[in-house]
Amino acid sequence: MRIVSVDIETTGLDRHVHDLVEFGAILDDLRNPQPLDSLPKFHCYFILEKYTGSPFALSLHSVAFRRIADRTQGYTYISAMKFGHSFKQFLVKNGYELEHDMATITAAGKNFGAFDLPFLEEKSDLLKHVNIRHRILDPAVLFLTKDDNLLPGTETCKARMCLPDKSAHTAIEDAMDVIKMVRYKLGNMFKDNRS
Repeated sequence: MRIVSVDIETTGLDRHVHDLVEFGAILDDLRNPQPLDSLPKFHCYFILEKYTGSPFALSLHSVAFRRIADRTQGYTYISAMKFGHSFKQFLVKNGYELEHDMATITAAGKNFGAFDLPFLEEKSDLLKHVNIRHRILDPAVLFLTKDDNLLPGTETCKARMCLPDKSAHTAIEDAMDVIKMVRYKLGNMFKDNRS
């Protein structure tokens, strides 16, 4: 099964008021796992004339905003209303076929269905170019224990994998964390089902 781990960074929690800062996606095939560092990655920063955000969220993204302000080389900067086509082209380049000029993906991500997807729908052109299947893989359910009252967060999931929570919480690093979580819990199942 092919999945696309997606994560966004924003200037706050309200998609009607706040803005997109960063988008990261990593492609993985659970039936044919490749080394993590060789997985295809799409990463971009969103450019706006002005960003609206909460102080806490803005403070989390100082590195991203410095890169955006300086247009630091080696990164992609794009308008949120033009990035969907670029992401679709990336998917096609990596083996996804188009149907009605749309690429269709199975998305994976922590809280993707309740936060990332509505934000992307509100603030970008993604859904004009990419069809996201209704069944979304949120790895939190894979790490649920009988003692949990809520679905575990990323930090708890990583602790249950005996991994330190050392990520910089950028979109691409958070997307990679999801790949690691899914592989940790589902990797052997897909290997066993290959025959």
